Amino acid sequence: MEVFDPAWRAASLAGAADSSEMRRRLVHVGMGIFALAVVSFWQTLLMGLSGLALAWVLPKWMPSLLRPHEQAQGYSVGVIAYPAAVVVLTLIFPKDLWVVAGGWAMMAYGDGMAVVCGQGIRGPKLWWNPRKSLFGTLGFILFGWLGTLVTVLVVGGHPFTPLGLALVILAAAGVAALLESLPYDICDNPLVAGSAAGVLFLATQLDWTAWQAAQAGVLARLPLALALAVVLGLVARATKSVDWSGALTGAGFALILYATLGWLGVGGLMAFFIVGTVASKIGYEKKRAKRTAQEIRTWRNAVANAGVAALCAPLVVLTPHAGLFTVAVLGSFAAAASDTVAGEIGRVYGGVPYSITTWRRARIGDNGAVSVIGLLAGLLTAIAFGALAYAAADANLHRAVWCIAIGGMGGNLMDSLLGATAENAGYLDNEAVNFVCTLCGALLAVLLFAL
Repeated sequence: MEVFDPAWRAASLAGAADSSEMRRRLVHVGMGIFALAVVSFWQTLLMGLSGLALAWVLPKWMPSLLRPHEQAQGYSVGVIAYPAAVVVLTLIFPKDLWVVAGGWAMMAYGDGMAVVCGQGIRGPKLWWNPRKSLFGTLGFILFGWLGTLVTVLVVGGHPFTPLGLALVILAAAGVAALLESLPYDICDNPLVAGSAAGVLFLATQLDWTAWQAAQAGVLARLPLALALAVVLGLVARATKSVDWSGALTGAGFALILYATLGWLGVGGLMAFFIVGTVASKIGYEKKRAKRTAQEIRTWRNAVANAGVAALCAPLVVLTPHAGLFTVAVLGSFAAAASDTVAGEIGRVYGGVPYSITTWRRARIGDNGAVSVIGLLAGLLTAIAFGALAYAAADANLHRAVWCIAIGGMGGNLMDSLLGATAENAGYLDNEAVNFVCTLCGALLAVLLFAL
């Protein structure tokens, strides 16, 4: 069996549609060379802004680089998002320009070569996204890692040894490749650049002394964490609100949360599960009759609602910013619970809902539909989860109550906004919207607490 697909290769050489896509990808990859020129804040910002200006005039100069539907609309979201990602990263990391260069390079080489490898090399499809291939994802990781490593070494300014840098960039490539492979019809340029840059920056925050200080407590909590994980997983499955994949995923999250944060972490998870389960049972027959009842939850629901908390929890003991990441964990749970309660209560007692974007009447259960009763229920839930901060051993976290509550409500509203726009348009599904909801809740809570 031939490794390279002759049909794809013939189309590329013949100048058909695949040829246009290949030229587009070569330009995509080629723009990564400018990441080597990252020197100063203003110079990098100017490069990004210049790229934005070029993205607007490109359809007139080189329309062949645009796909047919992009030619019809007169612009390309992907072409615009590429330099926009550089601009945003520059503004976020003005003192860590090597992070900007790393995110830029990952977007150029990883994302660009994923398409080339995926289309040109035969191989199995990814089980979670049949439109993506294994070789495309491996190509992303390989070329993204290599291109980013060379770029960051040239730009300089990173705090790692060469081996440490190679491992950190490999982790960034893996995370970015995973996100790029998700089955969503969205422009992934900002997602790839942002996730890679985020991993690179977070790696600089890892502190061996912080882990040494927390190590004894984590190891001491592990036996009970394992027992709790098993019990909570079995209880969750016994309620028939989750399947086995959801129960196992939730058990894994419980293990992480208790080992790192103790009762505060696993308490947030348990509170969310209890509140969500009770809220979903209220008026269940009425919701089932209207076909708005919550179906049995799977691992996707667990990741969507508790994945952010599970990602932030280890950083409590691995960085000197334990307070910030604790607030992030509670903020994500507040957002997940607020959104769940608002939706479940609103469907039963909210009366006629309204679209959050147009304020026109909507049907019960529609994406982005909100009601006064539902919003009030969500607000009270967010405040209740904010009160969990009083259980923290660190008295400084007690002032985070309202930060967490506001973050939770903000995540709830973001969920409704994305539901009315991106989800209704088919770009995101419910689980992706929920994940963004919890991420926004965590970020907003941390931002308010840091201020």
